[in-house]
Amino acid sequence: MVSLLLRGGLIVTQDPQRRIFLGDILVEAGRIAAIGPVDVSAEEVLDCTGCAILPGLINAHHHVANTLFRGIADDVPLEEMLERTFALDAKLTRRDVQTGALLGCVEMIRSGTTSFFDLFYWEDEVARAVRESGMRGFLSWVTLDEAFTTQRGSPLRNAEQFIVKHRGDALVTPSIGVQGVYVASAETYARAREIADRLGVRMHTHLSETRGEVFNHEAKTGQRPVGWLEKIGFLGDRLTAAHCVWLTLDEVRILAKDRVKVAHCPVSNMKLASGGVAPVPEMLAEGVTVSLGTDSPVSNNGMDMFADMKVAALLHKATRWDARAVPAQAALDMATIEGAKALGVESDLGSIEVGKRADLIAVSLRGPHTTPFYPANVISHLVYSCRGSDVQATVVDGRILMADHVVRSVDEAAVVARAQETARELLEV
Repeated sequence: MVSLLLRGGLIVTQDPQRRIFLGDILVEAGRIAAIGPVDVSAEEVLDCTGCAILPGLINAHHHVANTLFRGIADDVPLEEMLERTFALDAKLTRRDVQTGALLGCVEMIRSGTTSFFDLFYWEDEVARAVRESGMRGFLSWVTLDEAFTTQRGSPLRNAEQFIVKHRGDALVTPSIGVQGVYVASAETYARAREIADRLGVRMHTHLSETRGEVFNHEAKTGQRPVGWLEKIGFLGDRLTAAHCVWLTLDEVRILAKDRVKVAHCPVSNMKLASGGVAPVPEMLAEGVTVSLGTDSPVSNNGMDMFADMKVAALLHKATRWDARAVPAQAALDMATIEGAKALGVESDLGSIEVGKRADLIAVSLRGPHTTPFYPANVISHLVYSCRGSDVQATVVDGRILMADHVVRSVDEAAVVARAQETARELLEV
């Protein structure tokens, strides 16, 4: 593994003091070896003049293979979107999943995301795409009751086999997921928790995404989803729950007590008209770890975490009539260090500190939309002004995946062409 020097950037550390300063970053053996004025040479050098250097962004809730379904279910509610998606899911082959996932990895590399938490089946094919692209994938094999699945065999057995096969991989961290209370019984949740506990992995689920989900579950069981999951013993500090829109304050406090991590997906929730707004200010006030996710390319269309950071900040300001509700720093935290906490990897990722893994991005601040820039306004610029297209370089584990806007790890044109052909065959258009 070659040494790497990122030279002359405005370093946004996201460390506990949230320090920002002009300097260099030396990377050796995939880890950050030195920060500040670095007076040594390296085998590779990235000129970061006029750029902010950030920890790589972390997308805490995703279904990356669904890039192939982008645009098939726009302007329809969640239930109709799922109906259309599930019909196409049944046609997917393993190669299709790998193709869609690789396309998504390229899109994320281009826009500064270095890690993502996926929830899907055939995650072994997503793992192939992760390794080929050089990204870092936290991959959660989704489980649900066999009566509802399109998977071959038992989803729970599939998830366990996937975890056992991929544990210890440098770039792939396997885990187990549950789709949601609307297709998973107490037994499925309990067995998923048992597998997670026995194998020492994280869990991932959708939770209280829509009013219908909450009210239907309450009518069926007499309890809202959060209380029901607490009663059956599913909640815990190794769970990341996506959405959490329809929560009461008491439910927020339950999540805080059980140390559940939340993946906030504001763009997806708005596009699907989930109604209401996730009580993120209350979550933050109660000490809940809140990360940020784009959700599926079907319900978001893009994977630009800069766009989602901006929406996360603006949505809560607008609905609370409070310009301080979610400040820019909080939105950036959700996409970096809080995302790392949501994945249980804050000791290795999420901030620029000596000893951590070298997952880094360089974001150009030289465009007209980011001028003028200086340390005092760089956080605001990153959240309110920057776009994924401003990312100039992406580094994962000390390996350059993109430099000068050119993806190095894969043949981008070939990936795009293959994805276009695969989608055409699936959709028969």
